[in-house]
Amino acid sequence: MVQEQTILTAKGAGLGVVAGLGAALFGKNKDDSIKKAAIGAAVGGAVGAAAGFATAYYTAIDTCYKKNPSWIPESKIERTKDYARVKKEIRYDPKRDGAKTLVSKIDMPATAKAGDKIDMASRFIAMTPDGSEANVAFERKLTVIEDGKETLLPFPGKVKEDRTVEPGENMETSRLPIPAEAKSGTQYRYEFAVSMAGKPASVAAQTVTVQ
Repeated sequence: MVQEQTILTAKGAGLGVVAGLGAALFGKNKDDSIKKAAIGAAVGGAVGAAAGFATAYYTAIDTCYKKNPSWIPESKIERTKDYARVKKEIRYDPKRDGAKTLVSKIDMPATAKAGDKIDMASRFIAMTPDGSEANVAFERKLTVIEDGKETLLPFPGKVKEDRTVEPGENMETSRLPIPAEAKSGTQYRYEFAVSMAGKPASVAAQTVTVQ
């Protein structure tokens, strides 16, 4: 615990994050604990720049999840196009293409206000030669951009995840909380990658700017 506090403070979180995180780790329930961690980060945010504050904020949430794995939110997946339709649209050839994944786009707001929670809907295809269910691997990354400088942040959820999906096109939806004290002009870039059968991942990214 002392080591975690030291790391957070060193990253510009200040005593506010340390206090908030301490309360969060021993909170009675998920919502209350994460809220306290976020409040602590908000107080400490005045100490450092946007990158240091964002690191503290998302690290606090990540620490809560590591201490309480059952709190990690499950992303929502729904099928949007069936196998036959996608096969026709992309001219998929089972013999030529084999197992194929492709992230087509990420739907999310271009702008958001501090304190918002935004949905990030990633559309991807997963095609198997015989039309069976696809075992895919997801990877998610979050980056804060301030004055052209990029800093990788802990993603507030599962960074890597294996899922079984229906063949065709699917939409995976995750939610991103924007810090209540995020400064106007700060950008957060979300990156979503899908891979299957040991092949290189297909990646897409989208950015939201705090108003």
